[in-house]
Amino acid sequence: AAGCICFILMGMAGSAVHYYLPREAEPEHLAKAVGISYAVGILLQFLNNNLIKNDTAESVVLAVSAAVFSVLLLNAENGMSEAESVSESTSKSSGHAGLWLILLIILITCIFSTLDAAVTLRHAAGSADVGQWPRLLLAGSGLLAGVFYDSLEHRYENILMYCMTVLSAFCIVVLENGGPFFAGLVVFYLSAGFFVVFFTVSFMRLSTRMKCPKLWAGLGRAVNNICAFATGSLSLRLIRSENQMLRDGMLLVLFVLISIAFFVYSNALYMQEKKEPESSGTKPGEEESLEMFAVSFSLTEREKEVLEVLLVSDENVQDIAETLMISRAALYRHIASLNEKTGTKSRIGLVQFYYRYHRRNGG
Repeated sequence: AAGCICFILMGMAGSAVHYYLPREAEPEHLAKAVGISYAVGILLQFLNNNLIKNDTAESVVLAVSAAVFSVLLLNAENGMSEAESVSESTSKSSGHAGLWLILLIILITCIFSTLDAAVTLRHAAGSADVGQWPRLLLAGSGLLAGVFYDSLEHRYENILMYCMTVLSAFCIVVLENGGPFFAGLVVFYLSAGFFVVFFTVSFMRLSTRMKCPKLWAGLGRAVNNICAFATGSLSLRLIRSENQMLRDGMLLVLFVLISIAFFVYSNALYMQEKKEPESSGTKPGEEESLEMFAVSFSLTEREKEVLEVLLVSDENVQDIAETLMISRAALYRHIASLNEKTGTKSRIGLVQFYYRYHRRNGG
């Protein structure tokens, strides 16, 4: 009972972290933040499992970690704006992409559950020993995933994950046909890190455009866990089956469905990004609202111009700086000044504060 209560509390706290992070971190660094956090967590697990053997010491580490985490979470909650400003058209488009993303994560989880079963069964049978070192590989793959996903403005994020899925499916076939266990172990832990960062970041980014962001922010982990639990026994039966044609046929069907889901999801994201600039132009009365906001918070003309662009643009800092024809450093200074005058902490927080202020004053 105590364990169940603890897991529920951890789940609620984890969901809050998933909600706060994309609103505090810069979009171009979100995947790296997730990758670093995941890697550090895995490394701490590794150190705890291998260096701390005393029950009292483990209890102290757990208590200190829980206390530090609670303080950090409370500070994040106190500094977070609760307002969400999402247009109806954007939410509808994001909702379509969100449903396909859920389906995609379910299908990929089926592949990883099957690969996990193939690796675990050999370990359980005593024919191979997984050991502790793969956790270090898992931490490294999380770091690599964060760096690669954030590079080139996330253009190759879906392609990278698709390649990892293909590699994992191929690895299952190799293992079930007597292939080297070590290769399967490496592929599994390497791919798992990329998968975790992929579904975490994808749902985080999507949550900022949804009507219920607190639900969507941590949904990637929830979908992955529920699907892994639901398909665990099916994966074991599939691996243990003597019918090789059935195993390969099921993997082929999964691979085809994943390919379709990746295509539709990527297309939905593209259509969403295409529509957003069209619907983000200045609306009647918005210029007056911006002027009133600028007067209320003593913004300079340049700061007002910067804010106007931030309100309608999802581009990265470099592109916005080029649009305004100023340096990146100058843009950061203007954003920092805007944050200071409005009491916000980030670019997203600034935009949310503006729309909350706009609604509160009859906008």
